[in-house]
Amino acid sequence: MDQTAKESYSVAIIDIIKAAACLMIFLYHCNTILPGEWKFLTVLGQDLGNNLFFMVSGFALAPSVDKTEGRGFFSWYARRLVRILPITVLAYIATYFMGYFSLSDMSQFIAVFIYPTLYWFISSILVFYIILFIIAKLVGTKGQILICLILFALFIVLSGRQERLYVIGLLAMIVGYLLRHHAEGYAKEDRNSKEGRIVYVLMAISFIAFIFGKSTDLGGLSYGLTGAGALGAGGTMLLAGSRMNESLSRFMKEKKYAGSVIRYTGNMALPLYLVQCFCSGYIGFWIGSHIDFPVSFWINFIVVWGIGTVLYLISRICARVIS
Repeated sequence: MDQTAKESYSVAIIDIIKAAACLMIFLYHCNTILPGEWKFLTVLGQDLGNNLFFMVSGFALAPSVDKTEGRGFFSWYARRLVRILPITVLAYIATYFMGYFSLSDMSQFIAVFIYPTLYWFISSILVFYIILFIIAKLVGTKGQILICLILFALFIVLSGRQERLYVIGLLAMIVGYLLRHHAEGYAKEDRNSKEGRIVYVLMAISFIAFIFGKSTDLGGLSYGLTGAGALGAGGTMLLAGSRMNESLSRFMKEKKYAGSVIRYTGNMALPLYLVQCFCSGYIGFWIGSHIDFPVSFWINFIVVWGIGTVLYLISRICARVIS
């Protein structure tokens, strides 16, 4: 497989899973809007939606990481930084002036990015990119698998919720990177083979494990089932999508409107997250307190997606200008 084909490989499933993760994350942050009987819509957001996004990021980054030499890291990282950092800084400035946090000196502003309580999702991505690149260059496949096992063990034993989110997020990104190499060979197999059917069975089992882990209070076992279920579901979705890449790519091209909506939704994950962290504390809470559901939900939808689209366009402009 030549380099061009390798870089475009499975782009259809990447876009589809990013869109699904974006919707899960969006609904999770609607918890101040949705009434009790609709709270089930938020159950997939943080534990599955986040990890799907981290995993598909590692999957998508694999070709560029592999072809970039160690000395080319800074230019590789800078290309990703300019799409994320400008809109994140804008969001921090907005929340600062709204009084969400205070700064006595510049070091606190830097600390917010290193170990944030606000916008942790985006800040962690900036760090995970660095770790993934280093691991890919310095550690072989067996070493990467060992690191994954250590991270999963940490995920189970750690007591802090935020620490668990960091650990499982990094684990998901490394797993996505590893799966990309496996998927390139796996997709050549007959989609009706016994191995292919096993993939779909594993995906179903993973979703069951995830839901069971979320709905039980069994300490470490509950966390283990939730994390393993999220990783298993994401991994088998990537493998199944890789097997169906030709048909999925054809669908995205032939159904241009649907394909455009899927790509747009997938690209909105980070901008929406920035807006919703802000809206959940201010706009979203006000809308939910003063306007009845479901009108409140749709007003929140319009506000969040409208501002998110503006942020996305700003990130695209920044990427073009700086590059």
